Amino acid sequence: MVHSTKAQRETAGPSPAAQWLAALDSRPAAASLAAAQLAPMLTHMLEHPDQALASAHIVATAKTFKALADMGRDAAVRAQLAATDLARATSTLLRQTEADLSNNSSSGRAERVFLLVQLLRCVCNQSADHDGARAALLEHGAVAAVARVLCSDDVARQPLPLGQAAFGAALNVALDHADCADALLAAGALPPHVRALQPGSDALAIWPLVCSSLDNLCEREAAVAQLEQDVACAPAMLQALAANARALAELGDDESDGDDEPQVRRGAMRTLLWVLCEALEKSAVVRQQLCESAHVLLLLDVLDHYLAQPVEPAETAELAAPDAQPPNRPMPQQNRYADAAAQMLVGVSGEDAALALFDDAALTARLLAMLAPERAGDRTHDARAAAAALCLGNLARTDAHCEHVVRAHPQLAQALVGVWLGDAQTVDVRTRHAASGLLKNLCVAAANKQRLADMGLAAVAARCMRTAVVPVQANCIGILRHLVNGASALQTAQALLAGDACALAELLDAVRSTDIDGIRCEGTRLVAAVAKKAFLPRAAADADALRALQPRLAELDLVTPLVRLIMLDGQRHPLLQQESLVALTVLASAPAAPFAARLVCLLVPANSVPLATPLAAAEGTVAAEGAVATEDTVAAEDIVATEDTAAGFDELLARLLRQEGAVWPQTTLQAKSLVAQLQHAVKQDPAAHDSLGLEILHTKLSPLA
Repeated sequence: MVHSTKAQRETAGPSPAAQWLAALDSRPAAASLAAAQLAPMLTHMLEHPDQALASAHIVATAKTFKALADMGRDAAVRAQLAATDLARATSTLLRQTEADLSNNSSSGRAERVFLLVQLLRCVCNQSADHDGARAALLEHGAVAAVARVLCSDDVARQPLPLGQAAFGAALNVALDHADCADALLAAGALPPHVRALQPGSDALAIWPLVCSSLDNLCEREAAVAQLEQDVACAPAMLQALAANARALAELGDDESDGDDEPQVRRGAMRTLLWVLCEALEKSAVVRQQLCESAHVLLLLDVLDHYLAQPVEPAETAELAAPDAQPPNRPMPQQNRYADAAAQMLVGVSGEDAALALFDDAALTARLLAMLAPERAGDRTHDARAAAAALCLGNLARTDAHCEHVVRAHPQLAQALVGVWLGDAQTVDVRTRHAASGLLKNLCVAAANKQRLADMGLAAVAARCMRTAVVPVQANCIGILRHLVNGASALQTAQALLAGDACALAELLDAVRSTDIDGIRCEGTRLVAAVAKKAFLPRAAADADALRALQPRLAELDLVTPLVRLIMLDGQRHPLLQQESLVALTVLASAPAAPFAARLVCLLVPANSVPLATPLAAAEGTVAAEGAVATEDTVAAEDIVATEDTAAGFDELLARLLRQEGAVWPQTTLQAKSLVAQLQHAVKQDPAAHDSLGLEILHTKLSPLA
C-alpha cells in the first residue's frame, strides 16, 4: 500500500471524497450514477487511508460517509452499494479511527468522533437486511471495531449521537446473523450493552436500540456463557428494570403533554424483561446470581409494576402468538409481562442457593402480605398471591422450613386451605394451582400432616381433586397421597370415601381412562396407599376405624388401575411398579373381598390387553404434560422390547418373576408374593375365579414363583 507524506497530505487539493460529494450534490437524484462514481473514490481511500483521515480531509471524508449512510436507507441503492468496496473501505477507516480515538489524542478529536459516527451509521445502514454486506463487514474487521467502540468510554460520555450510532450498528450487523453476533460477543460487546442501561436523559433515548441489540445477542449460546462469567450483568439488568418501574410510577399515566418518555421506557423495559427472563430460563448459574434478598425484592417490585398496568389492546391481540409467552409457563397467561416477572421469581427462588432466603425477615413479610386473604377474588391481588405461593413453596423445600411455615403462621396455612385452594368460586384457577403446589410441599413434613388435616385440608383436596383443571387436580392428588401416608391417614381416607359419589370413585374412573401420566401415575399411587392403609393398618389408634372402611372399598374396583399402571408405566418407573405390586398383594389377601377374583380374571390376556399398550412404553414414548419423573425412572434403552406387542398382565408378571431386563430384585420377590397370595386365595373358593385365569396361574406363573 502506498502512503503519502504528511506534507503532501496537508498541501493536496480537494480529496476524491470532496470531489465525489460535489458531483453528488449536482445530481442528487442519480442514485445509479452515484454508485458508478463511487468506485474510484473508494479505491483511493483504500490505497491512501491516511490521506482520507488527514486533518485537511477528515471532514470531507465524514460527510462522504454520512451521504453513503443516508443513501443506504434505500434497499435498491443498498444492493448497489453492496457490489462495491464500500464494506472494505468502511471497515478500514473504522478500525483506524477507533484506534486513533483510543489513543486519547486531543488533536482533531471532535472531527474524528464525527467521522466515527458516520462510519458507524454506514455500517448500520449497509447491513440492514443484507447478509452479504454483513459478511463483508465481518471479514474486513468492522464488527470487531464496533465492539471496541461500544467498550470505549466515549459511548458512555456521548450516548447521543455516538452511542446511538454504535448500538444501531451492533443491532443491524448482527440481527439474525450468527457469525456477526458471535464475533460481537467474542469481542466483549455484551457488558457495554448492560452498562448503557443507566439513568440519564440522553441514555434513555438509546434504550430501545440497546435493548433490541441485547435481545439479539442473548439468543446466542455464547451470550449465556458470558452472563454466567460476568456476575454483575444479570443483577444490573434487574436493577435497570426496577429503576425503570419506579420512574414510570413517578411519571404517572398523563401523556397529554406529548412527552414520549413513558412510551420509550415501557418499550425498552418490555424487551429487557424478556431478555432477562430467557437468560434465567437458560442458565441455573444466572439464576443463582440473583439469589439474594435484595434481588428477589426487586423482582417483586417489577411484578407489582406490571400487575398494576392495564393490558393494552395491541398486547391483547399478541397474547395468542406462540412466541409471546414466557418460557415454561405453568398456566395460561393473562398478563404476559407480569407472568414473565413471576416466572423469573419462581426460577430464582427454586435454586438451592435461595433456600437461605427463607430466614430473611423483609422477604418473608412481603410474601405473607401478598398472601393476605382479605382481598381474595381481586384479579391483581390473586396474581400477587399466586406468585407469592410459588415463591414460598420453593423456599419451603426442607422439612424444617415447611414445619416453620405451618407452626409459626397458622393463619396463613388456614388461608391457603380454606381460601386460596378451597374457595373455587372466588379465587382464580391460577392462584388455586399455586396454592395447591405450596400445600403439597407443606404436607411432606411429617409434623405438618395432622395439623393440616385438622384444618380441613384432606376434605378440601378431595373436593378440589374433582376439577377438570389438570395442574390443580395433580397437586390435590399429591396432597392426599402425602396426607394418607402419615398420622392423618384416617381423616384422608374418610374424606376420599365420603358420600355416595365419593372422590375416590371418581379418581378411579380418571386413572382408568386418562392419557396424562401425572394423573394416572400419581392417582394410582394414591389408590395403592389407601388400599394398604385400610387393609393393612399399622397405627393401633386408628386400626379399627381404618378396617371399618374395607366394605366401602370392596365396592370399588381398586385392582384395574393398579394393573394398568404396571402394564403402561412399570418398566419406566420401577418404584411405581413396586408400590402397585405391594398394593395388589395386600388386596389379594383381603378376605371376603372380590379383589383376588378380579386379579385372576385379569390374568387372561383378552381381559388385560385392552387396558394398555406396553409397546408405547417400551419405545420410550414422550410423556404428556404432568408426567412423573423420579430418580428411579429407567431410560428407554434399558427397557426390554419384545416382538409380542400385545403382552397381557400374565406375561408381564412372568417377566418380573424371571427378572428379565431392568427389574429390581425386590420387585421379583414382590411378584412372587403376589402369585403366592393368589394361590392361597383361589384355594379358599376355586369356583369364584375365572377358569382361564386359574389355568394361567397354575401352569404359567406358579412354577416361576
